[in-house]
Amino acid sequence: MYMMLDGFIAFFGVYLIYCAVKMKRTGELVKGVMVRKDADLSKARDLQGYIGYMYAKTVAMGACTCVCGLVGIYNDTYGGLGMAYLGVVGVFFVAIVAFGYVTTKAQKKYLGI
Repeated sequence: MYMMLDGFIAFFGVYLIYCAVKMKRTGELVKGVMVRKDADLSKARDLQGYIGYMYAKTVAMGACTCVCGLVGIYNDTYGGLGMAYLGVVGVFFVAIVAFGYVTTKAQKKYLGI
């Protein structure tokens, strides 16, 4: 069961990276991932500024998520990581909180949400 959850976490990390690249290439945000589904982006103050500000942060969060999922899969399969795995999960938790804070702050500044 844990391996399936860790696989989902790793997949979501790859999906975050995909959303960041798509955001950078097309100039459109993926609703439900990068912003709320009900967000009205036609009234955004500086959409390109938001994309430029969040691109690297989203790629970094996606990579962190993917690594955490893959380390979890390794731990589920082979075991033995013990406290090192708890350290990875702790860093991942801090990264999630920091990413949420930065995202909320950027949405207020650049999108007016």
